[in-house]
Amino acid sequence: MVNALYYTQSINVLITTTKTITIYDIMASQGAKHFLDSISRNSQRSKKTYAGGLTHFQRFLNSRYHSQYTLQSVIEPLSKNQLNVYELLNDFVSYLLTVKNALSKNSITLYLAATRSYLAYYDIDVVASKFKRKVKVPKIYREDEEPIDASDIRKILLSCNNRRLKPYLLVLASGGMRTTEACAIRLCDIDFTISPTKIHIRKEYAKTRVARDIYISDEATRFLNEWIKWKYRKRQTKSRTPIQNTTDFVFTSTTKVPVGVISLYNKLRLEFSKILSVIGLDQRKEGMQRRKITLHSFRRFAKTTISDQAGKDYSEWFLGHSKSPYYTKKEPDRREIYTAKCMKYLTFLDYTTLEATGKNIEAKLEEKDDEMQAMKIKYEQDMRAMREEMENRFQQILAKIDVQKIG
Repeated sequence: MVNALYYTQSINVLITTTKTITIYDIMASQGAKHFLDSISRNSQRSKKTYAGGLTHFQRFLNSRYHSQYTLQSVIEPLSKNQLNVYELLNDFVSYLLTVKNALSKNSITLYLAATRSYLAYYDIDVVASKFKRKVKVPKIYREDEEPIDASDIRKILLSCNNRRLKPYLLVLASGGMRTTEACAIRLCDIDFTISPTKIHIRKEYAKTRVARDIYISDEATRFLNEWIKWKYRKRQTKSRTPIQNTTDFVFTSTTKVPVGVISLYNKLRLEFSKILSVIGLDQRKEGMQRRKITLHSFRRFAKTTISDQAGKDYSEWFLGHSKSPYYTKKEPDRREIYTAKCMKYLTFLDYTTLEATGKNIEAKLEEKDDEMQAMKIKYEQDMRAMREEMENRFQQILAKIDVQKIG
């Protein structure tokens, strides 16, 4: 207990005497620890994000008040109105706009929200109407994401020689799952016994915290099977041959060293960035470090394709979005919809399927041509019949006129 108390006190001293505060200092500090622990009950990732915001807030306090306040000590003057909370937050926004490594507007908004949540945890209320008037936050202008199509995905896949990355990309493109959801897939979450292959998305890694079962294409299944067989192949020595456990993450390259989902995602993201650089698709958004094409682009493509082919309700369910409570289908029906309407449009390297899809499109075009030709013939027949009818009526009128003249 004494050692723990000494460590906490030393951290608080460090925070007030140095400007190089790290996120780990904040997570161990007395002021933020209880708050961050409450955040971590639902998400460890949210805890780190909030800790990042509080790290910037502590650096701001050091800069603005010359290390007079810590995250813990600033609460008392705020509660006694010795410091104006709105002026403090407004100055904090100004500080975030001038940090050395420029922050995006989204990051500034997120860090400000984390700080407000921290103050509210210690009963420092911020009235929304006053906050809106007195704290000017940079506006976030919406920008459409860079779209990709099947030819772009095919180009990426053909340039990818990474045994692990290629099945990962195919799973993303045909399954429409989030990047971390795909990283968290275990061997026991995959059902190869049915067609198309079914994958269980665990609620712990779903953004909405709702588990669901989705499907991947036969093409993705083939590459995924090849990766799993290669990963657990027999090595030269028996001691080096990995033991296959059903709880192993599918996309880890080894089973000996435990790897977290976020760590695995970062490795795959770096490998993907190299592929984009090779094929010249690594352009970045204007004024940002973020690339125009990311791993999330595959999810957008899947959403667009599934929505076009099977309807919005089905696509919302498939991607794990909020859907109408009235939209319900049994599992075999959902699987049949994916197989019949979606899978062929989520296939990129299986040229047999692509050729069949192309022929199907050609057949539909020919059918449309036949319909147009039939409509044209019917139109001409209708016009001919109308002209004949008008001619007959005209002749009847002339005949009546002649009769009246004779009479």
